[in-house]
Amino acid sequence: MTATLPMAALANSSVIKAVGPPAGFGELEQPREVVADLYFGNRKVGEAWLIAQPGSVTFKDPAQLFKVLPELRASPEVMARLSGKLPDHVAQVCPVPGSTSCKPLETQDIDVIYDADRFRLDLFVNPRFLNVVGSSDAYLQPPTTPLSLTSSIGGAIAGSTQGETVYNFQNRTILGFRNGRIRSDSAYASDLGFIVDDLVAEVDTRQHRYAAGLFWAPGIDFTGRRRIAGVGFTTQFDTRVDHEALQATPLILFLSQPSRVEILIDGRLVTSGSYPAGNQAIDSSALPDGSYTLLLRIRAPDGSVREERRFFVKSSAIAPLGKPVYFAFAGLLANTRADRAISVSNTVYYQVGAAYRLNEKVAVDAAILGTEDKPIAQLGGWLITDVARVRAAALISGKGDKGVLLQLGSSGMSKLNFSLDVRRVWSKTGEPLIPLPTYVDNFGSVPPLGAQSLSGSYAQATGSVTYSIGSAFLSLSGSYRHDEGYRSDYSIGPAISWPVLNRGGFQLILNADAQRSRSTAAAFAGVRLLYTDGGKSAVATAGYASLKDRDDGRRSARAVGSLSAQWFNETEDHTQVALEAAIQRDVETTTARANAEIGSQLGSARVEVLQGIEGGSATQYGFNFQTGVAFGSSALKVGGRDLNQSAVIATLAGSSSNTAFDVLIDDVPRARLTAGSSVPIFLEAYHAYQLRLQPVEAVPVAYDSQSRTITLYPGTVQHLRWSADRLVTVFGKAVAANGSPLVNAAIKSSTETGQTDENGYFQVDAAPGETLEFQAGGSPPCTVSLAGVHLEGDYARLGEVICK
Repeated sequence: MTATLPMAALANSSVIKAVGPPAGFGELEQPREVVADLYFGNRKVGEAWLIAQPGSVTFKDPAQLFKVLPELRASPEVMARLSGKLPDHVAQVCPVPGSTSCKPLETQDIDVIYDADRFRLDLFVNPRFLNVVGSSDAYLQPPTTPLSLTSSIGGAIAGSTQGETVYNFQNRTILGFRNGRIRSDSAYASDLGFIVDDLVAEVDTRQHRYAAGLFWAPGIDFTGRRRIAGVGFTTQFDTRVDHEALQATPLILFLSQPSRVEILIDGRLVTSGSYPAGNQAIDSSALPDGSYTLLLRIRAPDGSVREERRFFVKSSAIAPLGKPVYFAFAGLLANTRADRAISVSNTVYYQVGAAYRLNEKVAVDAAILGTEDKPIAQLGGWLITDVARVRAAALISGKGDKGVLLQLGSSGMSKLNFSLDVRRVWSKTGEPLIPLPTYVDNFGSVPPLGAQSLSGSYAQATGSVTYSIGSAFLSLSGSYRHDEGYRSDYSIGPAISWPVLNRGGFQLILNADAQRSRSTAAAFAGVRLLYTDGGKSAVATAGYASLKDRDDGRRSARAVGSLSAQWFNETEDHTQVALEAAIQRDVETTTARANAEIGSQLGSARVEVLQGIEGGSATQYGFNFQTGVAFGSSALKVGGRDLNQSAVIATLAGSSSNTAFDVLIDDVPRARLTAGSSVPIFLEAYHAYQLRLQPVEAVPVAYDSQSRTITLYPGTVQHLRWSADRLVTVFGKAVAANGSPLVNAAIKSSTETGQTDENGYFQVDAAPGETLEFQAGGSPPCTVSLAGVHLEGDYARLGEVICK
């Protein structure tokens, strides 16, 4: 007889003692080795050996996890956690694996959910134990192409019927080999003769650039660039895969599951992308320069949305966060002198410095530079807020020279924007702090800083304020300059632009501006009408203007206006043609102007004629052109519209001579090819590109449609070859030597495989003149040549094909 406890006694019991599993079930509590599918962020990443027992699991080989999950931070702390017993959280197993209704396990450590029925293990890791994905120090692989060369050639001629004609021919040539190059920029001008602007050898390593020869050293805020004949060393980020995003504040976001991240600025969607689970570096390359607040909107697979706000800064003038910049240059100062290709002085010049970003809002920099008898030190810093960027710098030299600078710039992301540059320099001798170079117009040059163009001691201030009210745009700009020993110059004035109509291709804008300087006072008020329709456009202005010369008291005022018409057309081969004609009436003159411009694979050219109507002034004219040369991998091509420092030569061979193909670079058409043609395409250096062909029309043609990845450094020329062959549809009946049909025989052409039907009939695409291969069952294959077969357009009837 078995005694039973009353229900009340059971209800009052507070302890139930486990006495072990039923007889015959003891093995269930023993540790068992199992192989489970390993998931992270609801994504299978591999398999894991486990030691499983009720309530916990242990990784048999925890080191293997670092191989299948590179996001895991390899540290003793993480290894220790993965080596111990982990609760299996069986109560949180998702009934439907992968369902968005199942929430991820939130953990402050490392945890798992083990589904023993499905042999599935989900791993959950706190962000502090994860590496950042997408922000590793990845670098572009140097090109492996042989010695190559890019050269940009340009010229300009200008003059008038009553004056002399001036000209300037320019050239930039880069001889590149892998991560090194020799770069030359030169010009031949009517007033200077032949001048070499720079001639330098450069080598890029993963983080640095070395240079030797004639080149421009970067200078500082107060002195600007200086041309030297010497050597240089600097930190460089051009060869990094993320060099565009590196200039920005890193956007690191933890995602517990795959999500879509949208970036908004002032409520406007700027960019978005999908990212896997983990610590993700969000792509910021598409964001504009400035300092402002971002809204990150994270959309999870289950439809839930969360938002995070981040303060963001992007500037090429500031060292990247966590990436210090160092540089050093030394040599002899060089100048530009007429009829001397290279003019090197005896003055020694040196410059060393560093820049470092302390955090997201503060950056500092320092430099020491000078000549053999004058050392100069500059110390500067940046303060970056969500309202403005502030730059301050100070300078002192061993000769008693001093300088201070303050720059303010707004974020550019609000209705009110401003900029201010104030600087003061005291030169002990009254001369420039460093001897000034002469500038020559050239592909590789930019004008040196002209802050010391008159004297060594000066005060200068420039600034502007703009404000938007609806569609109206108001601005106030001004400048002030005083050089020791000269009269002060200034200019200040407001302007307003107000679009009042924008409909059906028409835009009507009210304009007004005024300006007062030391010598003149001017004002204008009127309207501007713009009309666009496809490739045609017209612009008309009308208003009233006044001008007063404050030195001689001369005044002029009258109705003014202008009318211009433009026509633009782009042909199928991407040749662009633009024409313009205009007439303009100012306060004192009336002129007529006409110009024409063409851009093609051969290059670009522009011609312009200007004729004065009032006063019988002379006719002025100008002509300029640009083209390029690319040489690499035994290919030489002349032409090119966008003259960058590297190039691709695209060549198409094959029999499909009537089929045109677009060359797509990163899915953008950049050139057009037909069989037997070849074109150069100049591209920016320090980039990886995806190239592929796409037929302009859907035609039967065999070609390689796969994308090809290339990497370009300065001077690199990649020669990519494709082949496109015409295809015809072949129809016939395959029979054996005894006349019986070849049933279900395999057919192979150069482009596809096919099969005969139960009566031996077949249809297959093949190139004209090629050989078809037939194979039926275990019989030896036989071939049939299509040479001499009569074609009916893109179709050929073979009749009976006897396979012997």
